[in-house]
Amino acid sequence: MPSLAQARRGLALGAIAGLGVYRPPADAQPARRVTGADLTGVAYRVQPDQGISTPALAAGAARAALGVAHVLTSDIEMIIVGTTTPDVLWPTTACLVQTELKLPMVASFDLYAAETSVLSALNVGIRYVAAGARAVLLIGAESDNQLVDLPGQGGRVHSRAAAAMLLTPAGDEGGVLSTTAGGAAQPDGNGDAQDRTLLRGLTEAAAECLQKAHLAISEIDLVIGEQSAPEITQAWSRLAGVASSRILLDEARYGSLLAAAPLTALYDAVQTGRLQKGMSALVLSCGSGPTWAAACLRWGGGGIAEASPGVERRA
Repeated sequence: MPSLAQARRGLALGAIAGLGVYRPPADAQPARRVTGADLTGVAYRVQPDQGISTPALAAGAARAALGVAHVLTSDIEMIIVGTTTPDVLWPTTACLVQTELKLPMVASFDLYAAETSVLSALNVGIRYVAAGARAVLLIGAESDNQLVDLPGQGGRVHSRAAAAMLLTPAGDEGGVLSTTAGGAAQPDGNGDAQDRTLLRGLTEAAAECLQKAHLAISEIDLVIGEQSAPEITQAWSRLAGVASSRILLDEARYGSLLAAAPLTALYDAVQTGRLQKGMSALVLSCGSGPTWAAACLRWGGGGIAEASPGVERRA
């Protein structure tokens, strides 16, 4: 039974057992481009020796999270990857990670929701944990050099990174308190009009998350904003009355990580001590679509780890 304090603050939907990141060095070999006559099939294109690709990054982060989570791989009942840069649409990045790491043959899929992909994936995965799943592996991954370009991706600069989170049933040490995700059927024009739509959606998402978590904005110790659109986060902070000292916002470091940014920034916040055990965080994301998502969590002291350079060669 929950304590009175837990009931007042809101019970966690699930715990964060492990958090891992993989950021390859700048001089790491990118994945080889494949075009024209070289497109001879998925099995040919997706191989471990092809260097830094989205599945290799995702697998590296997953290894790091699994190494500190103290969770049996046999307990994993779902794998979700949020990304905007899949190497191929089929098999999905999640299926490739599942195969490379010899994980159980469970539901595995990618979720594509632009910059909000990983928080949207969290919105799905945490519900499976709350419904009784023993563990869900959640990954946000981006690569700057896909094996195959997909329609509509030209011109966007991506960095190479991945972050993974192991979700398990809730305990007494905090975890994910609430999540939400949404979007608009079509954008309200361009420029300022679209920014207003994103700001409105992000404001509603943040308010909904806080309400579900039974928390006031004054009880949030750290806000991890949308790194690729700092102006939207700053506009929201002014409306919400949140001081800049309570916001983790670093466009130069995280802005081009897109779907990998929220969990990577969360890892850094824990690693540097900005988010400590028992502290609460509000994670915000918004982007193309337009889409928006938010998650409220209380850090419970789960394990964290960063994969060493070259981990993709063991994929």
